[in-house]
Amino acid sequence: MQVDVLICGGGPVGLLLSYQLARAGIKTYTVEQYDKSTQGMYGRACVLYPRTLEMLDQLDLGETLAQIGFIGRSAVTFHEGKRINGRGWGFISKPLDTFFDYCLNIRQKYSENVFRDAAVGFGGTIHSNTKLINFSVDEAPSEYPVTAELQENGGKKLRVQSKYIIGADGGHSTVRTIADVPFIGDIVKDESVLHWIRMDALIKTNMSGARLGFGSIESPRHGNVLWIAEDHGRTRIGFAIPPEVYEKYGEHITEDIVKEEAIKALAPFELEFVTVDWWTLYSIGQRVADSFRTKERVLLAGDAGHTHSSGAAQGMNTGMHDAVNLGWKLTGVLKGWYTDAVLETYSTERRGVAQQLIALDKTMSTLISGKMPPGYSGDTDKLLGDVLKSSAQFTMGLGVHYEANTLNMESSVSSVQPGWRAPDVLVRRPGSKIPIRLNQATKNNGKLWIVVFAGSPLRTLSKLQALREYLDGPQSFTTHLTEAFTFITVIAGPGLQADEVLGMERFGDAFYDVDETAHVRYGIAADEGAVLVLRPDGILGFAGGLHEGAKLAQYLETFVTQKS
Repeated sequence: MQVDVLICGGGPVGLLLSYQLARAGIKTYTVEQYDKSTQGMYGRACVLYPRTLEMLDQLDLGETLAQIGFIGRSAVTFHEGKRINGRGWGFISKPLDTFFDYCLNIRQKYSENVFRDAAVGFGGTIHSNTKLINFSVDEAPSEYPVTAELQENGGKKLRVQSKYIIGADGGHSTVRTIADVPFIGDIVKDESVLHWIRMDALIKTNMSGARLGFGSIESPRHGNVLWIAEDHGRTRIGFAIPPEVYEKYGEHITEDIVKEEAIKALAPFELEFVTVDWWTLYSIGQRVADSFRTKERVLLAGDAGHTHSSGAAQGMNTGMHDAVNLGWKLTGVLKGWYTDAVLETYSTERRGVAQQLIALDKTMSTLISGKMPPGYSGDTDKLLGDVLKSSAQFTMGLGVHYEANTLNMESSVSSVQPGWRAPDVLVRRPGSKIPIRLNQATKNNGKLWIVVFAGSPLRTLSKLQALREYLDGPQSFTTHLTEAFTFITVIAGPGLQADEVLGMERFGDAFYDVDETAHVRYGIAADEGAVLVLRPDGILGFAGGLHEGAKLAQYLETFVTQKS
């Protein structure tokens, strides 16, 4: 069998990659060694942060997920039974620069179902009970240089050739192991910090605000107790196991003991269990792969590339960011739109973020366990609140950014720097009284969006004419570069017909920034205008003046392929 991409791992990261590639017409084969119908049905990751929701919305998955999950916009924190402000998950309640100003609490079973159904709907092939045994990468030029040996549960073996292989197969990644990629880091050795409980249950409690979204209970013996309102009326409860309890029971701890400890952790509030869907005892560790790409054809994503605690619910969110970052780049390379230089940025961009996360997690997981990390002093609960507040933008994904590289060209034209998230702003379609979000007009289809912020055309006419003359001229990049981009125009002010307002043919579909707030949010003066390039993952890649068509071409020519 020959496919474009072999994806190992049928969790949320692998399934989201399968969906992105399949809907672009790329032939994928996804294998998952476990039977999802018999594997732990619930539990695991359960929170999607605002930036993740933005990206999933641009992939047309947001609405389906929102219909299932619990919308979490608020949080409560308790100390000795009294509600206090400014600590725990309080950062969730602060104003956010996004229309997705909430978290979506949805258990992994349900998010996986959404991604799987979406992938299969576009022809993606997904097989459970099938594991990777071995693979090799042919160094000689070949259309399908990766050869993999797979084995089904019954023992039947299958040989698959592919152009790329993706390891989205978790912290014990077979792909990473076979590729001999070092997994750098250590499992925490401090026994007092090591062991956490996570559980999902239908419960009864007299704790105020139990269904607001998030909660923290500062416990003297169980650390900072996690409380999350989930889908289907369930609640996620998480806490550190006291050392003496672990010493007594170890890995043989039972559900009854876990429930007893949960009741103690929630004191002085009452807690009654109606149904326990899932629980786990696990050890905390932070590790990161030496590279997320090796041998050119082998790529790692999600837990295969980085592992850490679930303290700030970053696991699946970081994996989703990996999948979206890799998805559009691999799509573009396979479709012939981009050179390999684009795919090369995947490892540097995402591994850098993983390293930031791991550094933060070492401090945060220690504080959540009720212990003091090295170099700190004071009250652990107060320190945890301070760390959560100071890192809130990063945690929620809105502050995640990338350094200057092939895709992110340094610029001072916009107040938003290339490499940072492009703000979602309101614009209007011609004739519409109802605004839409810019992200709705710039869906993630793997191609770049060239957004012409036209400013006020009466004041930017000469600059617009210069851009139009360049694009219509024989030297324009549109004459020799693959169509890896789509133009749209955003006009400051109202209008009845875009070409008339501009005094020339519009640049792709036109939208109106009636009150100029979109221009202002990007720091673009209405008498100047600008040309921006938005990457498919919603990151600003380029910002230039309206008259700088040649500079835009220089940027694109570094990674967009030539027409054949």
